[in-house]
Amino acid sequence: MSDRVTLQTIADHLGVSRTTISNAYNRPDQLTVGLRSQIMAAADELGYRGPSAAGRMLRTGRIGTIGLVFTADLKYVFSDPDTALFMRGVAQASASARTGLTLLPAPPGVAIEATALGTAPVDGYIVYSVSDAHPAIGAVLERNVPVVIVDEPDLGTRTSFVGIDDRAGAHIAARHVVGLGHTAVGVIVDRLSDEPERRPVPSRSWPASTIRIARARLDGYREALSAGGIDTTDVPIWEAGGNDPDSGRRAALELLHAHPELTAVLCTTDQVAIGAAEAGVSIGRSVPEDLTVVGFDDIPRASTCSPALTTIRQPLVDKGRLATELLMAQIGDGVVQRVELPIELVVRESSGPVRS
Repeated sequence: MSDRVTLQTIADHLGVSRTTISNAYNRPDQLTVGLRSQIMAAADELGYRGPSAAGRMLRTGRIGTIGLVFTADLKYVFSDPDTALFMRGVAQASASARTGLTLLPAPPGVAIEATALGTAPVDGYIVYSVSDAHPAIGAVLERNVPVVIVDEPDLGTRTSFVGIDDRAGAHIAARHVVGLGHTAVGVIVDRLSDEPERRPVPSRSWPASTIRIARARLDGYREALSAGGIDTTDVPIWEAGGNDPDSGRRAALELLHAHPELTAVLCTTDQVAIGAAEAGVSIGRSVPEDLTVVGFDDIPRASTCSPALTTIRQPLVDKGRLATELLMAQIGDGVVQRVELPIELVVRESSGPVRS
């Protein structure tokens, strides 16, 4: 019986129009609470299973869900502070838009053909921080649906884009360090490719990277240090091999062991910077008296760790919210938009003047 029950069956049973029954499922704000409750009770009594998703798609031209693409596993997505804050913004905006959200991971070591990127039924994609050459980009663009890129890669007018001026943020951070009198400065970058490793990186020709954010932040550091009279060919750079405090701590220990003359370390993320500060303290380098450490992002822990972290603040929750709003707008009208969010230097306890 349930297979034969339709919206019209319920309408005839209650003596109301089919539109009224449809509103109970699709536009409940159009009905009184009492009437909707009566309709839902009748549907349950008659064994109605709910509106057909295929039918709804035919009527509206939409599936009713968007895809969030990221190139990490689910464990990282829910544990990494930056990503978790971004996803909070996506979830808030998705709920406001009454659209579903499908998580589409494309983790390292998994072929794109083995993921759902090319087949998931979605109205559009949010692509979160993907390297320039990652095959996920091609898989998404082939679907010919609206796309919003967050942070990277920057595909110009082909897609909508939400991000910040990473180069300018890094320039501000390095200029702050130079202004404190530091000339012996090292750099730790979380990753330079999709296969990160902990290692020293040649700085005489500043490192190339398939990660747009890494390139931009390293360029910003280099420009500000050069403007401060520092020969950047002698600035030691270490790749941490991951974006977490443990990776930052291990990289900083190696960096400081190889270059004990350093009085300041610039880190491309807060996670790495928190680990770098811990490393300094563990070998007897007081922060900031003996070692200044500066991060990037302003995750919640940056203000609560000890010492509290000087960093570049970016609006991570707003980034997720705005990306979703731009995607929903593009799904509606096809207009591609580009938004650059504000950044600012937040000075806390981890940075101080160089000792004379």
